[in-house]
Amino acid sequence: MPAKSKAASTAVKSAERTLAILEYFREKKRAATVGEIAGALELPQSSTTMLLKSLLNLGYLDYTPLTRKFRPTFRVAVLGSWIQQSLFKSGPLTDIMDEIGHAIGETVLLGLQNGPCMQYVHIVPASYQVQLAAQVGILRPMTCAALGRVLLSRKSNEEIRAIVRRNNADAEDSDHRVLEREFMADIEVIRSQGFAESRGKMTPGANVIGMLVPGQPDSAPLAIGVGGPMVRIEEQRNEILRVMRRLLRET
Repeated sequence: MPAKSKAASTAVKSAERTLAILEYFREKKRAATVGEIAGALELPQSSTTMLLKSLLNLGYLDYTPLTRKFRPTFRVAVLGSWIQQSLFKSGPLTDIMDEIGHAIGETVLLGLQNGPCMQYVHIVPASYQVQLAAQVGILRPMTCAALGRVLLSRKSNEEIRAIVRRNNADAEDSDHRVLEREFMADIEVIRSQGFAESRGKMTPGANVIGMLVPGQPDSAPLAIGVGGPMVRIEEQRNEILRVMRRLLRET
């Protein structure tokens, strides 16, 4: 590999690992040692130490010698604060997700498009012991996930068909393939009713109800979903729709 390409590859890997460390703290919500972070992310301890020291020197992390633990500083907290403030006049979208979760009790998911897939970027866990299994960063085919489907509904039919074909080609599980004509009919229903459902298409026995987050003219479109076991979601379906419509209308 040429020296320039090797250096670029190393830089990309370091950037990915740095973001993974910050995502680790976002998920765990507590201080952690080098070993804990390296183990959880399956990274070499030496390079993890180097990255943590770099973030410490830049002011993004704090270190307590007594416990040997690192934790993010307020500098990390304010990195994206302007985005939330510029998008949602009623307050941070994460607060709205917390409110939905408190009212419903089920898992609340925030997602956006990443290539031909939908990616979860924030999750509020359910209050139930048995809940929808989802992780921040995981990719789902847009045609199968409720959030992906509702995000597709705002695109042109030509763009949707291209993603349908890509998702079908990439699907390792035949259950994750869709029939294009039937899917386009489903998109028209989603456009009409203003929400989408997965109904076991992505995860057997689970359902997610997804809606678009309004008022995002200058940013990547976002979608919010409420998900859980299909029986529980069906029992609360009308209340879920009512709560989501009310809170998203106020954004």
